[in-house]
Amino acid sequence: MNNSHLRWFPRLTLAAFLLPLGFGLFATWLPAVGYLPAIGAHQLSLNPWQQVFNHPSAASALWLTLKTGLLSAILATLLSLLLLMLLYDTRFWRIIQWLLAPVLAFPHVAFAAGLALLIAPSGWLMRWISPGLSGFETPPDWLLVKDPAGFSLILTLTLKELPFLLLMSLSAVHQLAIRQSLTVARSLGYDQYQSWLKILLPQLWPQLRLPALAVLVYSLSTVELALVTGPTTPPTFAVLIHRWFNDPDLQQRLTASAAATLLLLICALAVIVVLVMEKLMQRCCRGWLINGRRSSYLKILRPLAAPVAAGLLIITGLNLLVTILWSVTRRWRFPDALPSQWSGRYWLASLEQLQQPFWNTLLAGMGSVLIAIVLVVGCLEYEQVLKRRNARFDPSRTLWLLYLPLLIPQIAFVFGLQTLLLTLHLEASRISLIGAHLIFVLPYTFLTLAGPYRAFDERYQTLAIALCRSRWRAFWQVKRALLTRPLLLTMSVGFAVSVAQYLVTVYVGAGRIPTITTEAVSLASGSDRRVASVYVLWQLLIPLAGYTLALCWPAYGNRHS
Repeated sequence: MNNSHLRWFPRLTLAAFLLPLGFGLFATWLPAVGYLPAIGAHQLSLNPWQQVFNHPSAASALWLTLKTGLLSAILATLLSLLLLMLLYDTRFWRIIQWLLAPVLAFPHVAFAAGLALLIAPSGWLMRWISPGLSGFETPPDWLLVKDPAGFSLILTLTLKELPFLLLMSLSAVHQLAIRQSLTVARSLGYDQYQSWLKILLPQLWPQLRLPALAVLVYSLSTVELALVTGPTTPPTFAVLIHRWFNDPDLQQRLTASAAATLLLLICALAVIVVLVMEKLMQRCCRGWLINGRRSSYLKILRPLAAPVAAGLLIITGLNLLVTILWSVTRRWRFPDALPSQWSGRYWLASLEQLQQPFWNTLLAGMGSVLIAIVLVVGCLEYEQVLKRRNARFDPSRTLWLLYLPLLIPQIAFVFGLQTLLLTLHLEASRISLIGAHLIFVLPYTFLTLAGPYRAFDERYQTLAIALCRSRWRAFWQVKRALLTRPLLLTMSVGFAVSVAQYLVTVYVGAGRIPTITTEAVSLASGSDRRVASVYVLWQLLIPLAGYTLALCWPAYGNRHS
């Protein structure tokens, strides 16, 4: 492994996701000002922006987007911080740590579909209390899912993003001396909760800033979750843009591009507002930090922390259970608590119907993950080379670049990426799909693998090089072997990210490369719950198989080596 070759890996990695992002944004901005030669629009104009602002649904869709996105992001962030401060180092916190990975394996669409089956007027919760407690013999005419106010979407986003923020908090906590800081604070008379607020939270937030901003941008721009549990009249702004991009009238592409650019500006403004508020809070809270007050009102919330966390875990479990029940249901009348007739025919039918989507999903996932793992390992190896040379290199300075694909709404650049691929005659090709998935797989791959890779004791590598006189053999036979579990877990995370991609698959694949997720989204908002449940469970089972393989393979391989 030549050190001179390693310097190309960071450049290739950045190019792999920055170039498609840049070209996609630029190719979206041009139609936003009236320039799209493919449909005969050659003259620059602000007419697309006028069309957006004059549309009767635009204002209400924007307000709905701001309400659902901001509220869900704020709730998820506050809940994650409160649960961390109130439950850290307790028995329940250890249970949360153990269950966090399975909960995160639940794809967004699968979670949203399961929640809809749970809380709908004819959902499982209503069936439990009917007719005895509720008195309903037929489902009530309530809009609990896809309600006009967007509360079901807020609930879905909050519950789904909370585990991600807890995981990011967990990784950040390991880098802080939590127990030592709490011990010192208690010796000065501060209670546990005030110690968190005044000492630990200011150290923790800089490491949670980028994940929290990624959650904010996703909440403002999600399409697939809004299609499953969001309002329809009007929809969220991202869904409205998606409809314009797919309108039979090609002139609507210009309007959609202007709206996508507007959504990008809104997300950028939201990020800037958060950063400005952070600076203001730092200035305003300086006096509070040193006012000497040693107790916090947070202790009032302590009895509620464990029940809230347990409720969140129970909801996730019930989501999975009700989805499984509907997948094997033949007849399930309201208000019966369980199906009256069972059938596995929908599973059998899916084995034939999902052959092509399954292979497309597997190809896109494995292709993007293999490329990502090679690029990320090369970057981390070059980082070790820089450290050995005592070069001034701070990885945290470039961390925001890795989050860039997560801080830009997908709807803001996927049409431009599709236009670029059409120009290059690469539309609806599996190679293009792998490259598009790589944009999102790379950041998660790097963030997952960086910690274990940097913690590796390089003395093993040095000794192996001295014995075999080959850096490549030393890497493959020693370092790769010792890092097998983190590498496989990273690949399983990247594969799960690829499986979950919806919007980029629809646009880059031009609707001609179906995957498990695209099929699940189209059916989850349909009328047949049984078929939708089967497809949603397939979307869950495929990445779960990857996680299981990553956990079991190292133990099996080591036992037979």
